[in-house]
Amino acid sequence: MTADDIPNPIGSDEVARLFAPLHQEPSGDPIALAVSGGSDSTALMVLFADWLQREGVPAGRHLVLTVDHGLRADSGVEAQQVAAQASRLGFRHATLIWEGEKPSTGVQAAARKARYRLMRDHLAAHGIGTLLTAHTRDDQAETLLMRLARGSGLDGLAGIAPSVDLPPGPGGAAALRVLRPLLGMPKARLMATLRERGLGWSEDPSNLSQAYERPRLRAAQAALEAVGLTSAMLASSAGRLRRVRTAIDAMTDAVCAKDRNLVRTHPCGFFRIDRPALKRLPDEIALRVIGRCIAAAGGAAEPVSLAKLELLVAEVQGRDRVWQGHRTLARAHVVVEGGFIQIEREPGRVPLPALLLTGGASVLWDGRFVVEIAPGLEGSLEVGALGVVGMGEFERPGGPVIRSRPLQFVPAFRRQGRLVAVPCMDFWGEPGLERLISAAFVGLRYNLARAGDWTPDGPKSASEEV
Repeated sequence: MTADDIPNPIGSDEVARLFAPLHQEPSGDPIALAVSGGSDSTALMVLFADWLQREGVPAGRHLVLTVDHGLRADSGVEAQQVAAQASRLGFRHATLIWEGEKPSTGVQAAARKARYRLMRDHLAAHGIGTLLTAHTRDDQAETLLMRLARGSGLDGLAGIAPSVDLPPGPGGAAALRVLRPLLGMPKARLMATLRERGLGWSEDPSNLSQAYERPRLRAAQAALEAVGLTSAMLASSAGRLRRVRTAIDAMTDAVCAKDRNLVRTHPCGFFRIDRPALKRLPDEIALRVIGRCIAAAGGAAEPVSLAKLELLVAEVQGRDRVWQGHRTLARAHVVVEGGFIQIEREPGRVPLPALLLTGGASVLWDGRFVVEIAPGLEGSLEVGALGVVGMGEFERPGGPVIRSRPLQFVPAFRRQGRLVAVPCMDFWGEPGLERLISAAFVGLRYNLARAGDWTPDGPKSASEEV
């Protein structure tokens, strides 16, 4: 048993250690805290206030966010209680309400998505780029067990990351850094800290419901600890696996480097992979190379299924025979021809977005292209897929002849229906537009496995901490 396993209140020296990573954040920038009113997030708010006082920083610079999902009759009262506690500690507070009809099934997953969307939208609107969440060592252990039960690979078994940088998302969501300062701290010590101060917290009944996976794991905790599967040991394993994952990611970065010529990235949103060179790589690295290309070329909002990816890669690699053909996965179309593998956007499965944008806009179009329009643009532009019709507009006398199918799926800009720009093809139909608009393929910068760090599989409950 370590000192952290003894449920003593957290001392001031430990508070300094927990929040030390915040010294790396831009000085003076506001920080948001996700606080539901449960014990973990309440402790996060209280300990962060302690740290700010120690640093001589006014708490009023920072914002506490509470999401009222409206799933229980007293959820609004609990949000008010958080607001009152935040005010006593000197923080600003905002309650975000999940409005509209709630689903009859899959409510936890729907609530989780709604929570993230509401918080990201609010933070983007108020220029806040850092969010603290209250994941604990217990959450880390539960996440590892849940992912083991699902047969997860290395990325899943690496558990919850202490921090993650989320890139700009669909609908103009700004980049966001998520920090989890309590990830190494057991829940029992957070509760002891609140009890010592005479502070209460809200208990969500769903945290005890055996209908959900995490409560079932908590009910089995005594049996797990009896055979050595303590939260400390499980969290330690997750940390070591995360270290291995970091090393393998670095190896994948190296083989994908431009000078290696393994992966060629086309600015119009597709990849060409040298198949013989790919076959010479270790299986895990080859899997990650193809997985990254599929995620980027497809632009899907969910991680690529590992089981489906393994089947596809085994076929594409064709170690026992020469395989030619095509497959689809995660909105991507994988074509194998001779010595090359081409990975591009799958046609037809999901309609490509059509947006009306004005000056100052910045969006992630189709999950694949970062589209930006300078504030100086006059009027508005329609942004949608170039399509077959748009490709035909290029093939006028004296113009280029275009036959590549992936080019149908690039973002094109129109004004009142007239094609005026296709930046990734260096086409400009109006003078000066090249200085005002851009559409850049995210390429291998797109790593959706990282986005999976935003939340563990299966939240604690529909209304508990993020």
